[in-house]
Amino acid sequence: MRYKLFIFDVDGVFTDGGLYYLGTGSIGRKFNVRDGLGIRLLQQTALVSVVVSGKKTEIVMKRMKVLNIPHVYLGIRNKLSTVENIMRELDATFEEVIFMGDDWNDMPVLEKVGCAITVPEASREIKDVCAYVTENHGGSGAVREAIEWILKKENLFDQAVKSFLAYLQNNE
Repeated sequence: MRYKLFIFDVDGVFTDGGLYYLGTGSIGRKFNVRDGLGIRLLQQTALVSVVVSGKKTEIVMKRMKVLNIPHVYLGIRNKLSTVENIMRELDATFEEVIFMGDDWNDMPVLEKVGCAITVPEASREIKDVCAYVTENHGGSGAVREAIEWILKKENLFDQAVKSFLAYLQNNE
């Protein structure tokens, strides 16, 4: 397999980018359960899931914990520097990294990685540096689509589905 890490941004990728101001004074985000199942498929492979987000919120941390994503970096201003540190820690090169982002703060990473992915809402300049633009929008299954696309491209999809279904049967 030529990739080791699949790194995701959050806002605009896992979410629709909207901020939901709740009556309690807190801000909420909407996640899609289909994306969660995509992460479960990804976890059936050797690819390591990582989240790097510019915002630091408790709700994002809770969602990533539910998804069992072990490497979560929130409140990151310089994503390129953080990704370089992650790569050193997990022994990966830029060519072995897939990054899914959608905005200007993601551009320095998108330009360097082996596979860059974005969503339809991204600007033309972001789309131009990406190998794949999802049909699904951020927060509406884009993460799942990107995962399935890369697993199929790397001939890992069928085995990931088999492993996931076996896991479900063994844990009834």
